[in-house]
Amino acid sequence: MNWPKPEDGVPIEGLHRTVLLSSLWAAAADALGWTTELSYGVKGVVRRTGEERVTCPVPWKRVIGGRGGPQILLPAGTYSDDTQLRLGVSRAIRGDGSFDVEAFAKIEMTVWPTYALGAGLGSKAAAASLTRRDVNWFSNFFERGRNNYVLSGGNGAAMRIQPHVWAFSGNIDELVVDVFRNAIVSHGHPHGFCGAIFHALCLEDTIRNHAIPAPDTWFVFLDRCLDIPRLLENDPQLSTFWLSEWETKSGISLRNSILKFREKGIRDIELSQEVEGESPAERYRDLLCKLGCLKPELRGSGWKTALAAVSLSYIYREGNIKDALITTANELESDTDTIGTMAGALLGVISERVPEWPVQDCSYLGSEAKRLSSIAMGESQSSFLYPDLGHWNPPKKQYESMGTFEARPVISGFGEYNAYGEEYKTKANKLIWQWCELPFGQNILAKRKLGTGTSIMPGQLPRKLPDVSLTSDGISSSGMTKPATKRKLTEDGHVNPHSRVAASHEEDNIPINTGSVDTWTNDVISSNFDDKVLGRTLNQCIETSLSVESAIGFASIIAKAKLARMRRRR
Repeated sequence: MNWPKPEDGVPIEGLHRTVLLSSLWAAAADALGWTTELSYGVKGVVRRTGEERVTCPVPWKRVIGGRGGPQILLPAGTYSDDTQLRLGVSRAIRGDGSFDVEAFAKIEMTVWPTYALGAGLGSKAAAASLTRRDVNWFSNFFERGRNNYVLSGGNGAAMRIQPHVWAFSGNIDELVVDVFRNAIVSHGHPHGFCGAIFHALCLEDTIRNHAIPAPDTWFVFLDRCLDIPRLLENDPQLSTFWLSEWETKSGISLRNSILKFREKGIRDIELSQEVEGESPAERYRDLLCKLGCLKPELRGSGWKTALAAVSLSYIYREGNIKDALITTANELESDTDTIGTMAGALLGVISERVPEWPVQDCSYLGSEAKRLSSIAMGESQSSFLYPDLGHWNPPKKQYESMGTFEARPVISGFGEYNAYGEEYKTKANKLIWQWCELPFGQNILAKRKLGTGTSIMPGQLPRKLPDVSLTSDGISSSGMTKPATKRKLTEDGHVNPHSRVAASHEEDNIPINTGSVDTWTNDVISSNFDDKVLGRTLNQCIETSLSVESAIGFASIIAKAKLARMRRRR
């Protein structure tokens, strides 16, 4: 099996092509960097690839699923969790440009461990916690072994937020809030959520100016994080529950925490401007040393990864994008795939051609890139059809997502799949890994039970099996459409971020969800826990979900939110 190379000469220009190149180069860099990630030196690279140095994606071997998992030969161009989660974020962006954070948290994040490749411990701990009924996107304060939410500052959030920028329609505050919501689903430390915001602003600036931002603007992007407390005031779930609980568990106010982070961030940016070396590769190596990105305890920092990515991009801004990505993939003590994929998203914007390397799911990446860029330009687009969240039961175990419905193989959250290729058994011989094609074109290496697996209930599947046929322009015809906010372009085809046209309020052409924990809790918190609203929403929860567990989970979230507000008032 081989992944195809993206086709060049695509007859699209302007923002469509910009987002396409950013998306494809981000995935290509992820694939290249993943072959060397945590290889434990050159000998590890040789064991995986047969070569001491990688210069393009090649077929390679890796043990999948941790200790006891099978060793699998991965096709050249296979991407890791970076691109997997990025596609999950992309699906959760609706046709009107809004971000369905609950669908991302409770469906995408909880199904993702079934097919996760190269996942970090923090993201996996966050995903496991989100399977609980009493945990929602704004209340995921997990403590799991050495993984603690408020200490989770890794780059698992920063690496996935590019779709927000690709669909961006001009209001920076809205962009910052969406990226923040996304990040705090799994990462509760400023290195995690501020790193994500910093990278988003770097990418937005690169798209707007069609140039990698200069170092003096990085301080401006860093200062935007100081706006977070102000921006949270208009979100009841964040301001009432998340903020209070976060400050209680952190032992510091959010504002003071961000101020402390900013002091260190300023020093890091100053250090990034002091790098030395005759060649770009030498300057990049010196940068990693100065930032501490070669130390295990700082290797995966969301903030430092975001800064390293824009620094690498600036160093190579006038060079060959392949040289930049090869350089970062061969710095074996660094986070090779994540720095690479974030730099690929930036440098892809200013590149002239699609990657010459094979890239997994390049057609699906292309269709999502066009959908998001069309949203940014105000064109009606489809929305992914998720299961009704009022009936959704997150899978408790990694393999429970895979099963059958009416004798057809299905995966929870996504629908029918087609399994192909070799079945790779675990050492216990009770579970297997196998490649599967999802109905919308993504391929996953998924874990399931031998045989048919468990029966999947209708509430675990999209509200109707989507029509996944592609239109002539490569966009999936599944899902609902709704006019998006429009984004005007300048004469040269680049984006004018200061122009914004109000969105149409036409009704969607399919039924909306009958309810979800997110909407119910928002109603109760917004009403200041009014007795009548609380009673009505509890009844809605019971009648819609027909689940005692859902009602208990809803009541638990409300109780935590009210206690948090009471603590703030004392």
